[in-house]
Parts: sequence; C-alpha cells; structure tokens
Amino acid sequence: MVGSPPNSTGPQNFWYKTYLMASQQHLSVLQQGLEAWHAFRKANPALRVDLTSANLSGLNLAGVDLTGANLMDVNLSKANLSGANLAGANLAEANLVETNLTLANFRQANLSEADMVKANLSQADLSHASLLKADLSRADLTEANLSHANLHLVNFQGANLNRADLQHTKLREVNLEEANLEEANLRKADLAHSSLIKANLTGANLEEASFIQANFQEANLLSARHLTVIQLSKAKTLKQAQLDSPLLEQLSAQYPTRMPG
Repeated sequence: MVGSPPNSTGPQNFWYKTYLMASQQHLSVLQQGLEAWHAFRKANPALRVDLTSANLSGLNLAGVDLTGANLMDVNLSKANLSGANLAGANLAEANLVETNLTLANFRQANLSEADMVKANLSQADLSHASLLKADLSRADLTEANLSHANLHLVNFQGANLNRADLQHTKLREVNLEEANLEEANLRKADLAHSSLIKANLTGANLEEASFIQANFQEANLLSARHLTVIQLSKAKTLKQAQLDSPLLEQLSAQYPTRMPG
C-alpha cells in the first residue's frame, strides 16, 4: 500500500485521494518495466515521482531513473538497482537490505535511517548524501564515493570500505568495528567519538582526519598514510592497535601514556 489516509475529510481528504492516485499510477507504470517507465518520465519531465511505502522487493530495476523521487519507507530489499539514478531522491527509512546498488547514483540523496544491511554499493556515488543513522552493517562499499556525506551515527560494522572515498565526511559517533577501510581515503574526515575496534585501516589516507575520543582498540593502522602522533594522541584508546615502528617510537617519546598496551 502506498501511504496512509488522513483522519479528516474535506480538502485534506481530496489532497490525499489525488496524491494516492498519482502514487498508484507511478507504481503501476514502473511495474510495466523500464521501457514504459522511461517513456513515462520523458513525457512528464517535471513530474515529482512518489512511491512512498511501495513494495518493490526483488524487482529488476537496473538503470532506472528515479532522480528526485520520493521513496520514503519503500521496500527495495533484494532488488537490482545497479546503475540506477537516485540523485536527490528521498529514501529515508527505506528497506535496501541485500539490494544490488552497484554503480548507483545517490548524490545528494536522503538515506537517513535506511536499512542497508548487506547491500552491494560497490562504486556507488553517495557524495553529499545524508545517511544519518543508516544501517550499513556488512555492506559492500568497495570504491564507493562518500565524500562530503553526512554519516553521523551510521552503523558500518563489518562493512567493506576498501578504497572508498570518505574525504570530508562526518563520521562522528559511527560504528566501524571490524570494518575494512584498507586504502580508503579519509582525508579531513571527522571520526570523533567513533568506534574502530578491530577495523582494518592498512594503507588508508588519514591526512588531517580528526580522531578525538575515537576507539582504535586492536585496529590495524599499518602503512596508514599521513598519520601523525598528534592525531593518535587525541584518540580514546590505542590498546593493542598495530602501528608502524616510526610512529610507535614517536609515541613512546612524546606521548608515552598513549602507547598500545
């Protein structure tokens, strides 16, 4: 079902009926296939697509154009949206569990509180998107572009962020426990109060990243680039973290109480 009816009648009820008819029409056209959908969008270029709460689970929507669409609370679990264009779309609270989102465009999209557990977002563009409180645990974000995204309170536990672009991201209070950040670009990222327990940051670019009160317990920071002892001195803990010998020597000399134990 798309949406829910208001309690009142009159103008509000008329608005709801009009909205519901439009939403059901959009869903009906989309279910006819991509050729019909793209023809519909071409014929209605100014249309604001509304598929709120629609059930699109398991559909093959590879390459679909849903730019600016309202997809709040939509169910796209296990669907194929590889190469889809969702730039500027509203996917707040959407179900994207195990969804194929490879090469999808989410630039400036709203994915706040979306459930993206085990989603495949490899090489997806999430730049400037909002993922506030989204669940991306065990998701694949290999080579994904998350630059300038709002990732506050996101759950990345066990996620694969290998070679992901996380420049200038807001990663405050994020769960990155056991995440793979090998060769990721975290230049000027804000990881204050985040948990990186057992995270793999081998070869990651950490230039000017903020680690205020970040937890690096048992994290692998070997070969991390542009990492300084000043950054490490502000972490909550480095207990049993793996660091290159030169950094360990500098820590021992300048911040002996911060040494991994």
